Amino acid sequence: MSRNYYDILGVSESATPEEIKKQFRKLAMKYHPDRNHGDKTAEDKFKKISEAYETLSDPARRQEYDNMRKYGAFAGAGAAGGGFGNGQFDFSQFFRQGGGPRGGFQTFRTGGLDGLDGFEEILNSFFGGSGGHFSFSTGARSGQHTQQQRTQAAPNLEATVTISFIEAVRGTSRELTLQPGGRKLRVKIPAGIDDGGRIRLRGQGQPDPFTGKNSDLIITVKVMPDQNFERKGNDIYTKVKVSFRDAILGTKVPVKTLTRTVSLKLKPGTQPGTLMRLKGQGLSVGGKQGDCYVRIDVELPTTLTEKQRRMLEEWEG
Repeated sequence: MSRNYYDILGVSESATPEEIKKQFRKLAMKYHPDRNHGDKTAEDKFKKISEAYETLSDPARRQEYDNMRKYGAFAGAGAAGGGFGNGQFDFSQFFRQGGGPRGGFQTFRTGGLDGLDGFEEILNSFFGGSGGHFSFSTGARSGQHTQQQRTQAAPNLEATVTISFIEAVRGTSRELTLQPGGRKLRVKIPAGIDDGGRIRLRGQGQPDPFTGKNSDLIITVKVMPDQNFERKGNDIYTKVKVSFRDAILGTKVPVKTLTRTVSLKLKPGTQPGTLMRLKGQGLSVGGKQGDCYVRIDVELPTTLTEKQRRMLEEWEG
């Protein structure tokens, strides 16, 4: 039985590659097995349009096909048994993967096709995939079913959790209730996560409407500001207040870091706004250890005794 690939796709013999591609997209969307579960007619139609597109989308195959239809010969060879022009030859046997006639079953596998003319890009563009392989079978001899290997079409499920600054530093967990269905899931939040950090849980999203395979759950973490600490990368910033006298004479002040309290020595004459570093007292994330920076705030007295006033007046700065 002859097959007119142009008629199968519903395009003219002078159709451009863009027109052929557009028509194939339209028909593949309509007859794809994922949208016609159990419909044998749609499955057969999908096989035929896929076979037609496999030939007409390739310039060399299309030219060879057109020559056979026109001259009744393949690659210049004489046609046995009356050639191809009698309307009784099945052209599809010459356009199977790898070229040349084979048995009555063929499989096109599109992972190796390049560009938008590949079945993978075209089919996955509207069936949700972006990579991997898409395969289908045509001319099945024994009722074998179409098979797909593709990424999920269902959109990822997204959620947001809010944690404190200290929880972000030390790590914590949260129990989420996912909708619809009310499924509960405990999520571990790693130590050192930053504000806006995202956690991807594979297969914990919503089911694909075609395959039932779950998409991913993506959690965005919001970290609340802290009154004592500020984070910049792996470094931590804090501040301490010292009196005017201690800044002038020098002293030792306790500084609370993320994990402990340390004694910080101030030299005499420490100026307001001085930034001092406590090495290795920041966050350790990604194999890099941060530091803790301490800003010195000097408190000036609002009232003075007469003795203090006289001392300052006599002081020559």
